[in-house]
Amino acid sequence: MPQKRNQRALNAIRVLRTRQRKQAQKIDILCRDMVSAHDQFSLKLTRLAFAASFYESLLACTGLEETLDRAVELLRANVPQSGAAIFLAEASGFDVHLAKSADQNQVEKSHFQCWFTRQIVRQISQTNRVCTLSEMLKMGLQAPPSALKTLSAAAVPLGRLGQGVGFVLVYRTAESPLLAEELSRIAAVTPGLREAVIRFKPAAVNLKT
Repeated sequence: MPQKRNQRALNAIRVLRTRQRKQAQKIDILCRDMVSAHDQFSLKLTRLAFAASFYESLLACTGLEETLDRAVELLRANVPQSGAAIFLAEASGFDVHLAKSADQNQVEKSHFQCWFTRQIVRQISQTNRVCTLSEMLKMGLQAPPSALKTLSAAAVPLGRLGQGVGFVLVYRTAESPLLAEELSRIAAVTPGLREAVIRFKPAAVNLKT
């Protein structure tokens, strides 16, 4: 009898330990989900706060040059140690509005004018997604390998699929690759930047390929 009682007690302990392990696993999963949800919520709030500040600043601008100046300043400030440039499609080519980079070996405007062509600018402008450096190379980007290996870069189109106004090019040194969240914040404000450009340059949206 004592042996049976001991066996029952051992079985009960095993069952209890199994339940405790399962409960601990569920609690761990729940905690991880809560932390992940909190992180996602924080990222969304950060993105929203940046977008609100960005749009508020653009609304105070009174001309295209001021709008572009303000935009590149805000974009550069929001992506640490980066450079930013806004490419606008033109009827016979393209224009580049450049923000100075924190990197001393910054890319110059003349470099962009040599690396890009009107066709590439139009093609990037008409996509509906962020374009990586490798994708831009496939489109025909003509940058020297010595420069490419030192850069992390991406292009974020201004606006709507098939209606090319231009794009934002953001870049920094390859040692600090651009992060997906940084590009997401930029993508969140490009529709508003597109409208601001069209506000002062209505013909931009009607350019033909």
